[in-house]
Amino acid sequence: MSRSPSRARSFLPIFLALVLAAGATPAGQAAKPKAPPALQSPRAYTAHLVGHAHIDLSWLWRWEETVNDIAVQTFQGTLAQMAKLRGLTFAQSQPAVYEAIEKAYPALFEEIKARVRDGTWIPVGGMWCEPDLNMPDGEALARQLLYGKRYFLDRFGYDVTVGWNPDAFGHNWQLPQLLSKAGIRSYVFERCAPEKAPYFWWEGKDGSRVLGYVPPGWYLVDLKDGLSGVLADAASQTPIKDFLVLYGAGDHGGGPRNSDVEAIEKYRDDPAQPKMVFADPAAFFKKIEASGPDLPVVRRELNFTFPACYTTQAETKKRNRSSESLLLQAERFSALAVASGFRDYYPERDIDEAWKIVLRNQFHDILDGSAIGPVYEETARFYREAAARGQRALDFSLETILSAADTRGEGVAVAVFNPLAWDRTETVVAEVGFTSPAETVRVIDPSGKDQPVQVLERKAGPDQARFRLVFLAADVPSLGYKIYRAVPGGAPVAAPPSGLTATSRSLENEFFRVRLDDRTGWIASLYDKRSGREVFSGPANVLQSIVDEPESMSAWELGLKGEPVDLGASGASFEIVESGPVRGIVRVRTRLGNSVFEQDLTLAAGVPRVDCGMRLDWQERNLMIKAAFPVNLKTGQAEFEIPYGSITRPADGTEVPALRWVDLSDRAAGAGLSLLNDGKYGFDVKGTTVRMSVIHGATAPDPEADRGRHEFLYSLYPHAGTWQEADSIRRGYELGNPLIVRTGMSHKGALPPAYSFLRAAPSNVVLSGLKMESGYNSRAMVLRLYEAFGRRTEARLAFPWPVRAVVTDLIERPAAGAAVLTSTGAANELAVPMGPYEIKTLRIERKG
Repeated sequence: MSRSPSRARSFLPIFLALVLAAGATPAGQAAKPKAPPALQSPRAYTAHLVGHAHIDLSWLWRWEETVNDIAVQTFQGTLAQMAKLRGLTFAQSQPAVYEAIEKAYPALFEEIKARVRDGTWIPVGGMWCEPDLNMPDGEALARQLLYGKRYFLDRFGYDVTVGWNPDAFGHNWQLPQLLSKAGIRSYVFERCAPEKAPYFWWEGKDGSRVLGYVPPGWYLVDLKDGLSGVLADAASQTPIKDFLVLYGAGDHGGGPRNSDVEAIEKYRDDPAQPKMVFADPAAFFKKIEASGPDLPVVRRELNFTFPACYTTQAETKKRNRSSESLLLQAERFSALAVASGFRDYYPERDIDEAWKIVLRNQFHDILDGSAIGPVYEETARFYREAAARGQRALDFSLETILSAADTRGEGVAVAVFNPLAWDRTETVVAEVGFTSPAETVRVIDPSGKDQPVQVLERKAGPDQARFRLVFLAADVPSLGYKIYRAVPGGAPVAAPPSGLTATSRSLENEFFRVRLDDRTGWIASLYDKRSGREVFSGPANVLQSIVDEPESMSAWELGLKGEPVDLGASGASFEIVESGPVRGIVRVRTRLGNSVFEQDLTLAAGVPRVDCGMRLDWQERNLMIKAAFPVNLKTGQAEFEIPYGSITRPADGTEVPALRWVDLSDRAAGAGLSLLNDGKYGFDVKGTTVRMSVIHGATAPDPEADRGRHEFLYSLYPHAGTWQEADSIRRGYELGNPLIVRTGMSHKGALPPAYSFLRAAPSNVVLSGLKMESGYNSRAMVLRLYEAFGRRTEARLAFPWPVRAVVTDLIERPAAGAAVLTSTGAANELAVPMGPYEIKTLRIERKG
């Protein structure tokens, strides 16, 4: 996505010109500085040329066109230019494209392989595609590198060491560590670069470093006018006299142009131009590193640009989050089933193919919402395929685990599975059927104790009964299960002393008392009984409508104007949806123009959160909807979750990306609020008001962007102390990874009615990934941890059997000099040293 109309290719569809004319004015051109002065002493400088074709996997065209038109023409054209000009080199990233060509055009792929062997075609990047780097989960970025680097190793025997994301819309602060732990030493990019630093060391939160490089002249340099002007500005910012230059047509593919080849022959001996040589990026950066340059060190995230991209095309963003969660759950339970001997094989095919779809859909113009409407129709179909594969892998693995448990007893076995590595207490919904009539139903835990039950739906026949019910599943073991029994008949169990009540304008449980404004439906009061504090300083959970009219590129840019209009100010409607011993739900309906919003506020017994399920039918343009929460603090520190950690940012109202949670806390006051979500990415904090971007009415390049129905969940988590003390990280994971319910048949089994396969402690250590080692012949598990609080610590992992472990890189290769770790004691506990903010990958084998 260069955003330069002068670079639009003549073979683009007519709609490209129409979209650009309608407002998608290229940002790359607008951001360019004035022409720099001529390069002084040009022959003292060397331009290391590498041909390049930035290929947008989807943008103003669909993936089908990318494979069958763009990539084929680009690769054929590049091979022709290589035949024409001896020594010409070409760098190409994105194994997603290579694999598609390998399958559809095997002869062309063989020609590429030959050029890789002779060193003129150079794989770069190491990620499956060039993704967004702020919104994918850390584990998804790890899969980008795992699948990307392994593809290049398997097909070409080539180990990529050069990271390559020239068009990404920002770069999270854990990226240096991710790249380093995948064997990538340098990083080529353009957007959000530090000023006046074409070369620099980029240092991550943990201290990892990669050599950052910002190519002069952008990543689609046209050589027809030489390179003296292109290098002049960069040359004034560094004593280094060697520059890697990326030339060739891109976005809709292209590669080295005829004019580029002619210019190389024309200018390479011109005394008014820098010297020109063909380059291999890996060799180039190795030479730069070896020269030991004194470079600036940048210790921060490299953000922000295009803030509307955190919200546009909300359904794709929600599917990304849910797909990540599903595949990680499928990996975990499949690995545990195989390692425990309950399942004969790991469903690698389904999991791999599903991940490749999700990773491809994380391409920056797709996930960021800056593509045309037909792209999102296509990606929705791809997401459905990924979901079917992931669900199939998960379901069968859960079935095999449940088949190993003893499920005998009265009634129906209701197994509750916990996909996270700590014990949890949450409400669950189950559907159970009985082969005899029943008016009521009881739920009994493994100790024989009756649990409060709330019947949501009952269907009865002459000789059967079915119930849809909700109950509180308490202390479900980490990465394990707990089997309850649903029994027909019997008197309802008395409600526990939770004080759970619900009226049309209030909710209360043992933790909170919520009062809604009689007219607007806003939260007028959220009182925390534990601390005796009002959580908010004014009306909260207010949906604000803000005029949003950027000058152009409304999918990318925000143009927020004027004062917000608060939805509900003219009145809202109320409805009690549920009121029982387990949970209460109050629904608030409001309207804006032709759009309808429904907010289901929920309190449950035993759960210290206020959940809000939102459904909306969005029909507006040029508006942004935000949900606002003025926190009752004098001051506060704003913390935002990023991949594999979190970051403190100024509370200045800037629109920024975050993952599962945002927190505002005041250490001195000993209180704070975490705002959790299951699929939103855009937030701002100004002073002590936290806002979440709900929906955005962009008009270009998709004039119908986000129109229609949406559904998502967010939650208010008031807490004492800081986000670390409140375990906000865990609460964020829990909201997006609910407990999983399965009913089972009655049978004997070796496993007890409650069981944990794996437990991780302490709470500053997060078990983010668990899978089988890549490769069909491997039987080892791969486990990943990260340290979240910035503390040196010792992780403790408890297994059901003795294990040995060795540290690996992200590509699952043993780290140099890594010692073998062995579990000890009756709990089979493995001690793993962790540095501050460290991401650590372990290869785990059962002993015996």
